[in-house]
Amino acid sequence: MRARRRAAHGFTLLELLVAVALLSVLAVLSWRGMDSVLRGRDRIVSASDELRSLTVAMTQIEEDLRRSWPIRLLGLPEPSIAFSLATDDDPSSLALLRETRGSDAVQVQRVIYRLRDGVFERGFSAWAAPSPDGTQQVPVAPFTWQPILREVQSVDFRGWLDGRGWLPAASLAPLLAAAAQASAIPAAAAGTARPAIPQVTGVEVVLVSRGERIARVFAVAD
Repeated sequence: MRARRRAAHGFTLLELLVAVALLSVLAVLSWRGMDSVLRGRDRIVSASDELRSLTVAMTQIEEDLRRSWPIRLLGLPEPSIAFSLATDDDPSSLALLRETRGSDAVQVQRVIYRLRDGVFERGFSAWAAPSPDGTQQVPVAPFTWQPILREVQSVDFRGWLDGRGWLPAASLAPLLAAAAQASAIPAAAAGTARPAIPQVTGVEVVLVSRGERIARVFAVAD
């Protein structure tokens, strides 16, 4: 008896097209899912970096202000914490004198916080006292600038004076400058004792970054 051969059947063209279409749909769905995961990871990393930079900036300001408080005991002819007036080119800035440890003694360092081209910067330089009679001024040492926070739209400062409360930088800048100028006059020439420079015992920093308002209050006094 003659054996029958079983006919071998393969995939038809329609079946192949359906399989390719299904694989394409699965590939698109997988790619979208992976893209969503990667975008979420990037957002988390970006937010974490921003929070870390903000934490570092605020910690540095707090450290500088804490080290500026002992400077008042030196009786320097300028305030340990001061502010500059805002101009068309530059907003107001925070300037302070802080103690820093040198190789053999405590030294005084000048620090400035400012906003420039969307970057919140910290600048520092060495400080030296002028002559007692005020006839010889020491040249200002060049500043070294450190970017500590980027993409900042605005920065505002306020200071706390005992008996007067919170005052904006625009009000504090001329007040402290006038007090420092009066204090720089030798007592013999003024005929009276030099007036004391008002001490700023608190500082408020308000940052606007990426449309978010961030405020932090620092206590300067121990």
